[in-house]
Amino acid sequence: MQAYACPPPSPRPPGSPISRRHSSDNPTPHVLIEGENAAPLEVVGGTWRESDKLVLIMVGLPATGKTHIAKRICRFFSFFHDIPTQIFNVGDYRRQLCGAKQSASFYDHSNAEALAQRTMACNAALNDTIEYMRQDGVRIAIFDATNSIKERRDHIAASLAEAGIGPNKIIFLESICDDEALLEESIRTVKASTPDYRGVDEEEAVADFHKRRKQYMDVYETLDESDSNKAYIKVINCKQFVVNSIRGHLALKVVHFIMNLHTSPRTFYLTRHGQSGYNLLGKIGGDAGLSDSGLEYARRLARYAEEHIGSHTVVDAEGSEVKKTRPARLWTSTMRRTNETAQFIEHTEIGPDDEDYGGWVNFRPTARRNLDELYAGSCDGMTYAEIEEVYPDEFKRRQKDKLA
Repeated sequence: MQAYACPPPSPRPPGSPISRRHSSDNPTPHVLIEGENAAPLEVVGGTWRESDKLVLIMVGLPATGKTHIAKRICRFFSFFHDIPTQIFNVGDYRRQLCGAKQSASFYDHSNAEALAQRTMACNAALNDTIEYMRQDGVRIAIFDATNSIKERRDHIAASLAEAGIGPNKIIFLESICDDEALLEESIRTVKASTPDYRGVDEEEAVADFHKRRKQYMDVYETLDESDSNKAYIKVINCKQFVVNSIRGHLALKVVHFIMNLHTSPRTFYLTRHGQSGYNLLGKIGGDAGLSDSGLEYARRLARYAEEHIGSHTVVDAEGSEVKKTRPARLWTSTMRRTNETAQFIEHTEIGPDDEDYGGWVNFRPTARRNLDELYAGSCDGMTYAEIEEVYPDEFKRRQKDKLA
């Protein structure tokens, strides 16, 4: 993201009433050694070689979050790392070649005609994956399908090897979900609304999908000790991980991302900082602390965080409503005004008896440089009236389109 900075001012007559006073309230910005417009290293993280290529082969029963994980990986590496990343979803190929509306019997592995059609879709996606990987430069391909039996996975790996994509460029990524509540939520919120069930009654769609899933379960073979020669990651219920034989900078970046990925929805609460001393004076930028009104806002924010964000009401085994701590994170920028806004939020530790979050410190503060306000350049510490007088053209352009 490029910080906006005003150009040098036009010559002004002697005795101008405007002067710039730099102080602790408007310091110079942090210097990033990667370049004046570079993102922080914790976001970007390194450079890539031309030979850095990777094929991720998804494995898992339907409704275990494979496509969601694939899309998140694609978005992360495309946006933050500028690495060309593409998903080859076999379901999309199957819909194009065989049609979207197929009953559960289409996925019966004893149905030879349907199996041949599904194999055709799989091979079409695989051929496109290979062509994509033959292009020059770093890139990631994600082959998104159930790939539920060893024979199919071995065929994919052999086809990639014939195309010059060796095992050191391949990772199998298996998603396992045996949590019935998570499965039902996934089926109802995602699968029942896919093109396969467009226009179908929800209950009918859910029932048919369960039958389809059962067809895959009858033949499914998980990654196990016999696959020890393969590089793979197993994700179990989105919170347990098994990593086998993975090496290399790009591959380990994928592992790190997956192990910090949430596949179920999370709520983000966004707030501006309380009123700062610069806000009170009508100045932009700077690093001023909070005004009295800003401090009052910070106290009210802390109460809201405690009552509405960091706790929720649940029904216990006896049917009584009890209040429980809800795990939450707290991120601020490194600016003084944001840290002062968060200063009254309490950081309580969840007790060790909590199975999932024992020892978690709620609202543990983390200051992130990449959340800092964009530096205002020559306009830092000026009021809008001063900017309009000194930089009238830039002021008009900003009033017309603030983002551009």
